[in-house]
Amino acid sequence: MSQELNRVIAYHEATKHTFTKMAPGPRTIDWENEPEPFRRYRGAPLIELARPEPSPGEGPAYDLALAEGNLPPRPLDISSVSQLLFDSLSISAWRRAGGPAWALRANPSSGNLHPTEGYLISGPVSGLFDDPTVAHYAPKEHGLEVRGRFSEKVWQDIASGLPGGTVLVGLTSIPWRESWKYGERAYRYLQINLGHALAAISFASAALGWRATLLDGLGTGDVALLLGAADPGGPQAGEGSQEKINEEVKDVRADDEADIELYDCIVAVHPQGRSPSGFALSGPVVAEFRRLRWYGVPDRLSPRRVDWPLLAGVAEATAKPPTPSRGKSASPVRPDPFGREASSDLHRPSPSLRELIRQRRSAVVMNPAFSMSRDDLYRSLERTVCAPGKFPHNLHPWTPQVHLAIFVHRVLGLDRGLYILVRDPDHEDLLRSSMGGAFEWERPEDGSPEGFHRLARGDFRDLARTLSCRQKIASDGCFSLAMIARFRSCLEERGPWFYNRLLWECGIVGQTLYLEAERRGLRGCGIGCFFDDPLSSALGLSGMDWQILYSFAVGREAPLQNMETLPGYPAIDR
Repeated sequence: MSQELNRVIAYHEATKHTFTKMAPGPRTIDWENEPEPFRRYRGAPLIELARPEPSPGEGPAYDLALAEGNLPPRPLDISSVSQLLFDSLSISAWRRAGGPAWALRANPSSGNLHPTEGYLISGPVSGLFDDPTVAHYAPKEHGLEVRGRFSEKVWQDIASGLPGGTVLVGLTSIPWRESWKYGERAYRYLQINLGHALAAISFASAALGWRATLLDGLGTGDVALLLGAADPGGPQAGEGSQEKINEEVKDVRADDEADIELYDCIVAVHPQGRSPSGFALSGPVVAEFRRLRWYGVPDRLSPRRVDWPLLAGVAEATAKPPTPSRGKSASPVRPDPFGREASSDLHRPSPSLRELIRQRRSAVVMNPAFSMSRDDLYRSLERTVCAPGKFPHNLHPWTPQVHLAIFVHRVLGLDRGLYILVRDPDHEDLLRSSMGGAFEWERPEDGSPEGFHRLARGDFRDLARTLSCRQKIASDGCFSLAMIARFRSCLEERGPWFYNRLLWECGIVGQTLYLEAERRGLRGCGIGCFFDDPLSSALGLSGMDWQILYSFAVGREAPLQNMETLPGYPAIDR
């Protein structure tokens, strides 16, 4: 294995929770140095956007919008850009429980910490930009801070392989926002949050008749260059090499006076029916961005920052080189699972996608007496399965690498027990052999999704709670699940940078389950704290071939006492 791959595996092992020892982290919460939840660039011009709060029933129906080709694309203008950001990265509500209010956002985050930052790169947009612009999204103001402007010629070069009417959305992560609370394990959560944000952008695009496509051929240095990581007014010399760009990014990360920002990815958001034909940075683009003038200085997020060496090391080891754009492999893709005549959704009206996006919340306490229907469970699981033209899985270029082990607690018409959903049929035989011979692998004869099997009957509530760091939310809902990723071989085949993509895929599945829960009058909750190896052992897994990366629970939320929920805008001062 390469040195970088060894570092990734060593990081993953070192940040596991066990029954006797938690992953390295702060012993207490340092409230005096709690990071500010909103980043601003002092001195950067701010363009305020409209706040299109949805009316009841407004916008396309959820089930209609989440299949490509059903909606005409909205024209690209200030209104549609505002709607895209409002539905994906903005504040959805404020909550108060006797003390200061805190903001909830359309893209969820572990512990409501929100380390993910959004950026926009676009050519001229009617009512918004007269010139090609790079801007930072400020969610508290629902506005765009202008970070840099560049030439029309360079935008034409950037857009040459993109459909007309495309904008680019960049995503970055600020580790301190997460490590402040979670220490070394925070890197995992950064990447899962990034996956949630990717899915949120995909869902928001669907509501506009657009589609989000991850430009995964770009390297980390490419992303950093486009989003302004290079020193303002810095080197003027020619095109520069990828190695030189990576060195500049490393220098920025090492600046003790800056809150380190990781440059994760760029997504093309474009009209449905067309796809990027290829995307790479040409010499003229690199040259112009290397000498671009960048506006604004980022605010410090807290008086003091604690650096976690394992986190810094894995961030460096997972930096991605530029790679040729890859389509989906020849692995079979399941047929559309949403046309089944037996679907219970045929008998209930589909709510507005935009309403579900805005009302999504993470459950705090589950009602242990509520049961969901078997059809609702199946429908929710089907939505996580990749099928042609289905959001949000048309976002990324790789085939599914993550599968779902499901603890069924309270589902009418389905026995309590442990089940599995294999999201790629190519992995089923490998999973069966890896999990040993102790499980049934029986397919329920009740119209269950393809790839859905019962492993064992029984009451797994106590086990689910214990393995989820003894959190009752894992046992009090209707079901909880663990996301199993094909791990070592995947990283060996693709590269250590694919560790991040595995975590992104988990976040994408999690965001899908959030909206599916809301669709069915339920509520979801991501669970980042679990006992890694004991959970793997309960599923018959050992070694590094398969790893549990994320958990999730769905059920009916119990009423919250003494909790006040307020509109997202106008923003509230904390």
